[in-house]
Amino acid sequence: MLRAVLFDMDGVLVKSEEVWFRAVEEAGVRFRGRAITREEFAPTFGQGTAADVEVFGLSCTREVLDAFYVEAFVRHLDAMWVNPDAAPLLALLRARGLKTALVTNTVGPLAARILSVARLDGAFDALATADRTPRSKPAPDLLLLALSELGVSSAEAAMVGDSRYDREAAAAAGVRFFGLQLEGDVRLERLSELAERL
Repeated sequence: MLRAVLFDMDGVLVKSEEVWFRAVEEAGVRFRGRAITREEFAPTFGQGTAADVEVFGLSCTREVLDAFYVEAFVRHLDAMWVNPDAAPLLALLRARGLKTALVTNTVGPLAARILSVARLDGAFDALATADRTPRSKPAPDLLLLALSELGVSSAEAAMVGDSRYDREAAAAAGVRFFGLQLEGDVRLERLSELAERL
């Protein structure tokens, strides 16, 4: 029996790829002396901060880069899109008695700011953010943290995501995966379809 739904944030509830590109571009200037290009950024979007340090050759720690991203991201929030299906769906799930969690490779302070701007703060029973576990998605750590905090088993939960990182993390955690415009156990074209597919 399904008791909880876990949600990725970026690409599902909001789209902030342009905001992230601007922040990552700035990080390149700051920590390697030249901007990160769109060509470099595109295949890495959603991979997590530790991977950014390694892939882009940045001369800083994960913690320093996380702090930089929080500052830089906020400067570009005007470029973020909020999924209009998100708030009604989360309210419907709560009305059905289902628990919800945010499971994101974004650090807590930044995730909280994004949820506030998107008017989704308070919509989740648990927030599993990248600064709370040693490994980000595609490792299962964030999902396992969310399951623990919600008090449900992997068999009682489903995950909604839009990237291979989400799909791989769900598989590693033993959680059913709903792909938003992505193949999974179930494929969704729109977030609003979730309510009828559960």
